[in-house]
Amino acid sequence: MTDTARAADAVPADARPHPGVNALDTWRSWVTRHPVGGVLVAGTVATHMATMFGIWFHGIGLPDLNWPAVNGAVIFPKAGSVAQYWAGFVVHSLDGLVFALLFALLVHPKLPLRNSSAGNLVKGMLYGTVLAVVSIGFMVPYVYFPHSGAGLFTTGFGFKLIFAVFLWHWAYGFFLGTVYDPSEV
Repeated sequence: MTDTARAADAVPADARPHPGVNALDTWRSWVTRHPVGGVLVAGTVATHMATMFGIWFHGIGLPDLNWPAVNGAVIFPKAGSVAQYWAGFVVHSLDGLVFALLFALLVHPKLPLRNSSAGNLVKGMLYGTVLAVVSIGFMVPYVYFPHSGAGLFTTGFGFKLIFAVFLWHWAYGFFLGTVYDPSEV
């Protein structure tokens, strides 16, 4: 018996893939039945993926958006960079979950789009756009970098930063809308 065959035999029968069962349909059905659990998974994925993209934006010529470090600097301005990062990471992760819950409970049901995979993706992208506007209009100039010349809607920091903030929130919205993908009821 090969190692692969032994490994397959070690998997319980109810955990093995079933022929003809579509994983996407199974996930969408689960999210429809468990909206809070589904959005917590989606919020975790969306926050983590967008954060990883933002930290590496310099690879595409944009300023990095290290939201955990920025949040940590606001929370503990006198702490070292490692303490700031991890404190900011916790707060940033919780923010991502709270905004995901707000999306699922208040925004998603009100948007007049079908609960198809494409409709849910568009809902997530629209939500990400609104969050980006809030970020450049309030959070960046008044919370993260007050008195630094950010200006109205962060225009004092230049177009690349504004675009990076939108791109970050679109990544968040993309993953939120594709993972939180309930079916029509």
